[in-house]
Amino acid sequence: MRRATTISLVAALAILAVAGNAGAQSFPNGVFRSESVWRKYARNSPSLKAHLGQRARALRAWESISPSLLEPVTLHATVTAKNRGGSRELRIRNFHYIGDCGYKHGGQDTGVETQTTARGVFASDIANSILDQAALTGIDIDSLYVTIQGQPDKQPTGRVNYTRNFLYTVRVASKASDAQLERLVSEAERQSPVINLVKRAVTPRLTIDYKQTPRGRVVEGKTLASLREYIHGKRQAILAYSVPDSLRTKPAPAQPAPQPYVKVLPNGVRQLNVPTGGVWYVINHDNPEYLGGANLSQTSLENALGVLGTCITHISEIQAARLDLDVDSLRLSVAAEIDPRAGRKGYEDVPSWPQDVRYTLHVRTPESLETVKKWIDSVERICPMYNVFKDTQTFEHRIERI
Repeated sequence: MRRATTISLVAALAILAVAGNAGAQSFPNGVFRSESVWRKYARNSPSLKAHLGQRARALRAWESISPSLLEPVTLHATVTAKNRGGSRELRIRNFHYIGDCGYKHGGQDTGVETQTTARGVFASDIANSILDQAALTGIDIDSLYVTIQGQPDKQPTGRVNYTRNFLYTVRVASKASDAQLERLVSEAERQSPVINLVKRAVTPRLTIDYKQTPRGRVVEGKTLASLREYIHGKRQAILAYSVPDSLRTKPAPAQPAPQPYVKVLPNGVRQLNVPTGGVWYVINHDNPEYLGGANLSQTSLENALGVLGTCITHISEIQAARLDLDVDSLRLSVAAEIDPRAGRKGYEDVPSWPQDVRYTLHVRTPESLETVKKWIDSVERICPMYNVFKDTQTFEHRIERI
């Protein structure tokens, strides 16, 4: 096992702030006068060990199901550009959250940034796969965190600018040996459906649902229903941000950017902690009951499609602003097929990761269909998450004991 001697200071402090601090000034932990008293009574919470035992029983029952009782299913995620505010609302089943960008890009800093969230999603699926492998092999884990970051290219690749060359750090409390933990993490990565998906070059397939609206559209009454005003305002922000460097006020030296991390809760829920605009947001992932979860939130597999959709939606807004297009509404539907029979008798060669990743662009605009096609072509050329899916990605890991 390769031991990591350092970890991003900001990420380490963030983890300690969540995992090792009683939160003396806030509810609910603030009811205690000291951290030592809080720690004493915090031991009454459920244990991750108990969850691993429950998960092992669920996974063995799942593995024993005959493939004749199972069938492929379609995963869905929907992203809507929210009217004059322009933020992106991601909906997966009955779960949702908001994506946004900072003021300098025409946003309002009201939600998470996509690329950072995507890294959290990757870390969450790795954490989930580690729990699965630990449950199936009988390795006890007392606590588990996963941080993840990108690394520079070792040589020029000609790829567009997006986070890649992923390095994740598994921070684990366990009595297992170094060799056991190394085997556990390596097998977890090999089995992770999300990591398998992004390791392969999968080009999302596009369908355009287009309806032309009047150029001279009139909005009656007081309303914030139109996306046009947002696109026009975003154009002004982009033009202002694109001034020559010689005319800019030189910014202060950048501090190391905080990295997203995943904390595994005692019930197996993965808590994604996502830094955006100086604020930390929390997104939860859970499994369905038949995989040892409680179906409390979306799965990391579903959220992988969701971040693809939020990124394409945001870049669509940016490119519409750059091209000075009128857009009245914008929504994306992302889908893929998953086959639960994968690996079972008779289905040994069926992939366990999503297939036929595709998205439908639902757009209402006075622009011509030809203009829309050129617009979306410009989006796909530069969209970070589209290119993460389209290109082959690499992952490496390190393990730290805590």
